[in-house]
Amino acid sequence: MNFIFLVVGHTKNAADRLFNSLKVQYRKKNLYTFDMLVEALSSSRTITVHPTVAEDFLDYGKLFDFFYKKLAGQIQQNHIFSSGQGDEIRVRESVLHQEIILRVFKKNMDSLSNTQVQDYAQGELAQLEFDGINPYKVYELFKHYRPYVPIEYQSDPMYAEPSPEQMAKVKSEKVDRKEFRATLKKKKYDNTKERLEAVAFGDLEEGMA
Repeated sequence: MNFIFLVVGHTKNAADRLFNSLKVQYRKKNLYTFDMLVEALSSSRTITVHPTVAEDFLDYGKLFDFFYKKLAGQIQQNHIFSSGQGDEIRVRESVLHQEIILRVFKKNMDSLSNTQVQDYAQGELAQLEFDGINPYKVYELFKHYRPYVPIEYQSDPMYAEPSPEQMAKVKSEKVDRKEFRATLKKKKYDNTKERLEAVAFGDLEEGMA
């Protein structure tokens, strides 16, 4: 299995071309629902669209934590990853850099058979719980976008009116954002004031000393 992530300045690869193929049709249309988006994307002759469902989102993070070591801090600079059936992952920063081999299994994982691994996965791999769309985004879709959507699409769940709980979170977040902006503005003002005073009075204070 090979993963190749985009390298800054070198993004014109196969994945990029496929995304461009998707844009051919949908960028020319007004799309108001997810069904309309899927239909537009499916019109591409080179792309097959498979819409996701809730059952597709499983907690692989918890499962992988049981089998594999944490690699935080060891792989951030790399863009190319390769792995086979063993516990080795081969990583490199680019095709011009030397390949590095990492051992990823936790202790005693080598003793497990494929059947044991599959049994554990089937027993532990659970569906992720959906927490819903960000309440602020729900509010924006209803308040700012829905009025410009044709009437026949305004009943789509994407433009549903926020619940009282969601509205309470939005109001709380608005207050937090306002306070954050005010604090940030004050810090900028204080820093600017200090710099100006240092420039204006610095020489005078040194002379008096």
